[in-house]
Amino acid sequence: MIFFLLSLFPPFHEAEEFGFGDISRFEKPFFSVTYQSLFSLPELQSVKIALNNERYGGLISHFGTDLYREMMLGGRYKLELENLYLIVAPSLLYLNQVGEENFGFNTDLRAGVFYNQYHIFLNAIHPVSYIRGGTIPVELESCILYDNQWSTIGFKVNFLEGWGTGLGFGYTLKFPNFQAGLGLLTNPLIPTAGFIVDVGNICFSSGFQNHPDLGLSNTFTVNYRR
Repeated sequence: MIFFLLSLFPPFHEAEEFGFGDISRFEKPFFSVTYQSLFSLPELQSVKIALNNERYGGLISHFGTDLYREMMLGGRYKLELENLYLIVAPSLLYLNQVGEENFGFNTDLRAGVFYNQYHIFLNAIHPVSYIRGGTIPVELESCILYDNQWSTIGFKVNFLEGWGTGLGFGYTLKFPNFQAGLGLLTNPLIPTAGFIVDVGNICFSSGFQNHPDLGLSNTFTVNYRR
């Protein structure tokens, strides 16, 4: 059941997103290191290192152990036109399952628009992929964010091939150098929570989710923002 929930190469949300109902946030120039532990199981730990500027970016991630291991080396290109943008994120994939090595590729897409304090975007995850002789289940997300000086509210509808439709909600309350948030996911019903602490150009964030059957998951991210 656990690996069916995870699928192959699932989206790796950073802590700020993990505690915000798994809703992606607008990307800013940064260098980040993220550690994730799913359901408090040592076999389900991940690490991701990412580097982004306004237009280009890249990442490397590792998930699993010697019995089951997923690794990704990815890039990112952002095309902007006034309040519109398109992000293309290709990646190379490596999968080792009980000694069987597989190599593949994947491309994620994201298109969005800004209007005043609103941000509306669409994510297509794994629309083009190949690994282990087949493709990875496609995930589609439609999201809207409202962001002001004091709070951020987010809502999403997502569809995962073979799993169905789910909803996500997130709310963050902002204080000087500190943010606290709550969220909720459906299918199944999963509450989320997180907090963010800013220290100069360095941001520490932590996100938590509690699955009704599998228990607690947590993610920690350290960001350096210019």
